[in-house]
Amino acid sequence: MRWLVLLATLSLIAQDDEDMLARHAASASEAMQAGDYALAEKHNRAVIRLRPDLAEAEVNLGLSLYLQKKYEQAIHAFEDGLKRKPEMANAWLFLGISRFNLNRPKEALPALQRFTAERPQDVEGRYFLGLTYLALERPADAEKPLLAARAIDPRNIDVLYHLAQCYLGQARHQPDRRDSFWQPFERTVHEIAAIDSKSFRISQLRAGYYEAAGKKQEAVHELETLLESDPKVRGLHYTLGCLYMERVQHEKAREQFEAETRLDAPYPRTYFQLGHVYVALQNPAQAITLLRKAIAVEPENTGLVWVEMGRAYRALLAMAAKTAGNSKLSREAREISQKLRSEENSKHAATP
Repeated sequence: MRWLVLLATLSLIAQDDEDMLARHAASASEAMQAGDYALAEKHNRAVIRLRPDLAEAEVNLGLSLYLQKKYEQAIHAFEDGLKRKPEMANAWLFLGISRFNLNRPKEALPALQRFTAERPQDVEGRYFLGLTYLALERPADAEKPLLAARAIDPRNIDVLYHLAQCYLGQARHQPDRRDSFWQPFERTVHEIAAIDSKSFRISQLRAGYYEAAGKKQEAVHELETLLESDPKVRGLHYTLGCLYMERVQHEKAREQFEAETRLDAPYPRTYFQLGHVYVALQNPAQAITLLRKAIAVEPENTGLVWVEMGRAYRALLAMAAKTAGNSKLSREAREISQKLRSEENSKHAATP
């Protein structure tokens, strides 16, 4: 594993230092290899206390945090290590992936670009660079790194799936050239089928094709059939929920978005869409809670969220006006709306 190189480096440095430093470095290495990342974090922090100038120690701490999915803390550790020793290429990779996993693709992009420039044959770097471009809705830019990842690892179904998504994205963005993207899309789907003819990715991509081609009913049917087997895959419930929203089937959409939020890593736009649904279902207070979550989950993409937040506030005030005959309900609704608006205005004003 790539972090073991850094651990070995630290262990060599520690041998010339005091015994305690050597013991903590060795214990951190053993814990990482055993998969006990919390224990590794503990020993890595002890190393940093003894040698706060050691860049490798910061990066090793970042890796132990990253493997526990403590991405925010990992980012700080990687950044501290790279300030002292920017030539540690693997640290740029994990910094980029950590930012990506926190739905910050704009911040992830420079780190991944730097890593792939230094390590062009690393499939993980190329793959995450492609994912980042897709998250930024730049499918044309995603194509090159994903093609490079496929060339390195041609049997990687995740790479192939996202390459096919790249062609779908370009078809949506360039409708006048849409037909030109179907051939590479179909070729990539065939490559997946040749590796695993039963892969759920095939049905997922078929639904994406129907949606991009304007065949919405076929897309709904494909996703409903796929979800009967209940694959715990990010994005399936979200996509079906969006299709139900287009058909103004708000209750069905709500069920799908709620199911998406129960996954370990739901698609980030789910909270925004669920907030939108609750506004439509005349539950603005719940919508505001979800829209707040949307801002926290996807801080780089909040423009439409604030528009929807305004709709929720107006709906809440409208409910207050309708209950004017009931002074208690009216007062409570107005107080909730004013409190939430005050809090959000202060947060929004503080956002650069």
